[in-house]
Amino acid sequence: MEYRKSSMENVMIETPRLILREFVPEDLAGLYSLYEESDTRFLEPLSENREEELEKLKSYIHYIYGFYGFGLWAVCLKESGRLIGRCGLQVEFIGEQGDYELGYMISGKYQRMGYGREAVRAILSYAGEELEAPRVILRIDRENTASRRFAEEIGFHLSPRKLEAEPNVLLYIYDL
Repeated sequence: MEYRKSSMENVMIETPRLILREFVPEDLAGLYSLYEESDTRFLEPLSENREEELEKLKSYIHYIYGFYGFGLWAVCLKESGRLIGRCGLQVEFIGEQGDYELGYMISGKYQRMGYGREAVRAILSYAGEELEAPRVILRIDRENTASRRFAEEIGFHLSPRKLEAEPNVLLYIYDL
């Protein structure tokens, strides 16, 4: 696995079939296409106002990547550069404890082809090797059975801890 060794400055990870890179403002149209191609019931929606969403994206790029050096990244096919998802880590506090939280989304057109698994495994390796994280967490809506099954297949285990502020959300943990 390669981390930040590409000739493209904003590439974070390269896998055999994917490039995971920081988003750029020019990805806005691709993000909207991604949401149009996918089941987004369990995700925060994009704004109907594209200018507003562009400002959010620019702010995310500046503040999140600028402060943490990581975040949710664009998942692109290596062969074509096409944006097919977003996947990455965010810092999340549950109670007093700060954790790295995984987030992932692969376009409905590209699901069941192993791209999600490839991207998530690369990010888990990044979390362990680059960030020296002891664990990664994942919050999944109780009704999102596909995502729950995927998380368990990857190696996450369901925590018995209940999230009081989010009663319909389950906490999954991946120990590194």
